[in-house]
Amino acid sequence: MRYREIILNIPKEIAEEFTDFLDEIGVAGYYEILFDREVPRAPDEEIISDDTKFRVYLAEEDRENETKLLIFLKATAGESFYWEARWIETKEYEEAYKEFYKPFTVGTYRVIPTWEKETAASTTPEGILPLLINPGLAFGTGHHETTRLVLGRMGYLSLNGKKIADVGTGSGILSVAAAKSGASKILAVDIDPNSVRSATFNRDENGIAPGQMIVEEGGFDHEAVQNENWDLLIANITFAVLKANIQKIASIKTDHFLFSGVITERKEEFLELLKDRLGGEGIHFLEDTGWELIEWKRKG
Repeated sequence: MRYREIILNIPKEIAEEFTDFLDEIGVAGYYEILFDREVPRAPDEEIISDDTKFRVYLAEEDRENETKLLIFLKATAGESFYWEARWIETKEYEEAYKEFYKPFTVGTYRVIPTWEKETAASTTPEGILPLLINPGLAFGTGHHETTRLVLGRMGYLSLNGKKIADVGTGSGILSVAAAKSGASKILAVDIDPNSVRSATFNRDENGIAPGQMIVEEGGFDHEAVQNENWDLLIANITFAVLKANIQKIASIKTDHFLFSGVITERKEEFLELLKDRLGGEGIHFLEDTGWELIEWKRKG
């Protein structure tokens, strides 16, 4: 089987809208190539580029979505984007992301590609927890600012013995981190079957018991997410999805939330939404290149 690989360079300002569009039309896969660095950007340091790179993959028989992509980009970016397309075989499709995925440390975690696991022990400093991750075509390499923000904060939270729901788990990277930090039970759910397969694979690669990290298809309305009691809910999902599901989020039985995926321009709107629908207050905030981490507590 062949896939259509579309190589894109688009303005950063439309990246979130673009990923929402990709999710809506249902492409075979996509990922964003992000600048990889070991240390966070300094407050006064300029952003490296106003553009961001994407790879989008379409099944061979999917001719309609390539036209839809081009129309969307013409309407939102005008002439400010680069487009290149080529046919690739299945093996290239499955291996494409490896070129851009290298080990890095964030907080108390060392994210290591599974294909480098033989050197994991020797490259992980003492006191740092190794996370073996093969993202496949699921979101969650750990490179994206939103994932880094959550991983960084998780290192400061006492997760030992806690029950955690991770909605929109993607590659499962945050659930794996929670398990490595001693969480007694993690429920990792995602509406994308590719993400479920990816998160399950990463759980097993890290030697985590299926009973400790449960991976299932679903979202905020997943029966166990709604009916069980949780010490923490993690949701690294875009503002649009969080807003659309705010009532379901409010009904989850937890007083502690960790949100990311919200851009700075929508932060205040999201905070007002949380105050109105959840009650409580924000207890920790952090920003990275226009993305926000929001830790929220409501009164028990």
